[in-house]
Parts: sequence; C-alpha cells; structure tokens
Amino acid sequence: MLLLFLKSIIIGIANIIPGVSGGTLAVMLNVYDPITEKIGNFFLVDRKTKVSYFLYLLVVLIGAGTGIFLFANLIKYSITNFPKITVGVFTLLILPSIPYIVKGLDYKKRKNILSFIYGAIIMIVFIFLSLKFGDKTTGAVTIQLVENTNFATSYLIKLFFCGLVAAGAMIIPGISGSLLLMMLGEYYNVVYLISSLSLALKDKNYIIFIPLIVLALGVGAGLVIFSKGINYLLKNYRERTLFFIEGIIVFSIIQMWLSI
Repeated sequence: MLLLFLKSIIIGIANIIPGVSGGTLAVMLNVYDPITEKIGNFFLVDRKTKVSYFLYLLVVLIGAGTGIFLFANLIKYSITNFPKITVGVFTLLILPSIPYIVKGLDYKKRKNILSFIYGAIIMIVFIFLSLKFGDKTTGAVTIQLVENTNFATSYLIKLFFCGLVAAGAMIIPGISGSLLLMMLGEYYNVVYLISSLSLALKDKNYIIFIPLIVLALGVGAGLVIFSKGINYLLKNYRERTLFFIEGIIVFSIIQMWLSI
C-alpha cells in the first residue's frame, strides 16, 4: 500500500501537467490495469471484494490528490509570473505525445484521416467559441473567493462536465486530463483553487470547497462511466478513436497560446 501511495503521488503530479499523461505513468508503474479493472467492475463484484477494491482505490485517490496539491502551487506561481515560458514548456511536453498516441498505426487509412479531421473540426469550433464567449482570466473565480460569495450554478455545472471529460482522458494512456481542462478553459481556475486551499482554510473561507467538490464528483462519475465506454471504443475502434483524439490534441496547442 505504501508503494501504491508513492506511485499514486507520481500519477497525481503527471495529471496536473498539461501534455503529460497520468494514464501513461500508470502503465509504466504497473498499476493501470488494476486501477481500471477495479473502477470498471466495482459495482459488479461481491461485498467483500468491493471493500478490497475500495481500499485500493482510496490509496490511489489520496496519493494522486497529494501529488496534485503539492504541485499546484508551483504551477500557479509559474503561470502568474512567467505565463509565456510556462505555456512554452507545456507545449514542449505535449509535442512528443502527438506521435506517441498513434505510434504504429496506419495514418494513411481513409477512416483514420477522417477521424483526425473530425477531432480537429471539433477543436477549431471550440477555439472559436472560447474566443467569442470565453474568459481568458481567473478573475471571476478570484473575485468569488475574495468576496466569499456563492458560485453561479451554471459555472458549477460546467465544472462538473469538465471533471467528467477530464476523467475520461485520465484513463487513456497518452492523453492528458489537465490538457483537456486547459482546452475547456478551466485549467488555470482549477490550479488556482487547489493552490489556494491552505490559505482559504486559514481564513475560514470554506466556499472554495464547493467548486472543488463539484469537480471531484464530475471526475468520479467520469471514471465510472468512461472506464467501460473508452475501453469499448479502444477495443472495437482503436485506430479511429486514437486519431480522433489526435486531431483534438494537435489543435489544442493553439488554444493554449490563446489562453495567456
């Protein structure tokens, strides 16, 4: 369990760095199969097995949470003081993952090309919408925390959806959940919230837990829902699924630079 906890810290750190895949780290550390198997079959096993699954996943959750919390302050500092350098580093981390995702697959196949194009189109539409309606800053979140006012229901719904989608990415080796959050315009907000936890607790500003709990619920739901759905797609339509994701990731780099 101690070894699992240490491995989970590494996975948590990976999950908060855009372009670095927590799923890939889980594979390298030999815990990917046990984690996905326990998440996917949690509600299908008997009570005794559920308890053992729960304890295993709890250690993973606490370890990953520890890694995220420890690294969030560093990310917040670098984004605040060196935004272009930080995004440049993120870009360099993402670029090697682009060929890795589709390594060994037939990139000339028509279905794969179309899947890539579909993913690219979705990302281009998302970039257009974020430019037209998005907020590039964390100002809204900052004001809410300072004034100790409630977060808008629409924003909490968006956070839940972001957690849902990011969780799906977390369990795919080669795909970065934090990159998905960046694409959805919530990465900097989430990092700010996590890094402000200790200060908020000191000031008894407990409202900070509301968005984080909503995000966590989205992640939990996403892990349960997507663990089976994504496994199905990867088993039955592996190449097309990976090329679709590839199209999204390539154009997400543009979104990263537009967000600073």
